[in-house]
Amino acid sequence: MNSISYRNAKVSCRRTALRIGVLACIVAALVGCSSGSRRPLARVGERTITARELQQQLVRTEGAPVLLQMIDTRLIVRAAQQQGVDVSEAEIEAKVEGGVAQMASRHDLLKRLEAIGQTLDDYKAAARAELLLDKLARALIDTSEQQLRAYYEQHKEQFKHGPQVHARWMLFEDQASAEAVRGILEEPDADFAGLAGAVSSDSVTADKGGDMGFFEAKDYAPAVGKVAFALQPDQISEVFEVPDGWAFLQAIEKRPAGVQPFSEIREMLKARIQAETLDQARQLWVKQARENARLHIPDKRLRDRVEQLIASNAPYQPTRLLDIPAGPTFLSSGP
Repeated sequence: MNSISYRNAKVSCRRTALRIGVLACIVAALVGCSSGSRRPLARVGERTITARELQQQLVRTEGAPVLLQMIDTRLIVRAAQQQGVDVSEAEIEAKVEGGVAQMASRHDLLKRLEAIGQTLDDYKAAARAELLLDKLARALIDTSEQQLRAYYEQHKEQFKHGPQVHARWMLFEDQASAEAVRGILEEPDADFAGLAGAVSSDSVTADKGGDMGFFEAKDYAPAVGKVAFALQPDQISEVFEVPDGWAFLQAIEKRPAGVQPFSEIREMLKARIQAETLDQARQLWVKQARENARLHIPDKRLRDRVEQLIASNAPYQPTRLLDIPAGPTFLSSGP
């Protein structure tokens, strides 16, 4: 699928507020105008410019990107409802935190939203729509067994490794605690995994019984690699010092240099394919949804602008805060 590059520009708060404010103009222009729309806004010589004329001009020149974004959102939400796809509040909040990180602080995010005429609830609604799109788009990504194996074969060089050891360990803040637990393991019925889950201070491995998986000597601090590779399978080391405290570990299995087996990294391959192709899948889903939608836009010039944006594969990015796609600029030849 060909990708279209778009010119990104830093847009002043004033200009951005105008773009977002076009939403109200679109609604008013398409449903009809009150008598107030004939109120003169300016007079140039004998010629007056009315609110209706300004409204129509804004809709026709600035309204298409906003209208298309509204259309896309409706298409996404409707498809998600039909397919039983939803997102959790936790997923939405994580997306919002991404915006916070982009703006440096939550306060800065709120100020930015205020500057462009949005509330936090508006931003959360946009985040929800983007997350729904991600889930709908993932359904278009081929992660079949055949595709996973083909990807594995094509990228086999990346999965080569040196000598590895499979081990588990326990980590402690002080040496005395480490020595005490190490002593318990001298008992015949001692359960390494159970003890690791209960007392190890390494939150990453404790829930897995201290399991570190397969690793090379270079993957951990030198002290860890040195001890691990010196052990025989099932052997437990003495307590030793590491950068984060004191530890001991048990070797489970060793294997020579080679290539990671497909079965061992299958889920990782699936996640990698999805990450690498999600942007293309999003574009493809939006493109197909737009093509299959039955759109009726009475205003011909506005309709033409929307159709041109669709033809150019304009992106769907409602939560973008800083580098706002300018998109095609359309100039009207008349009022």
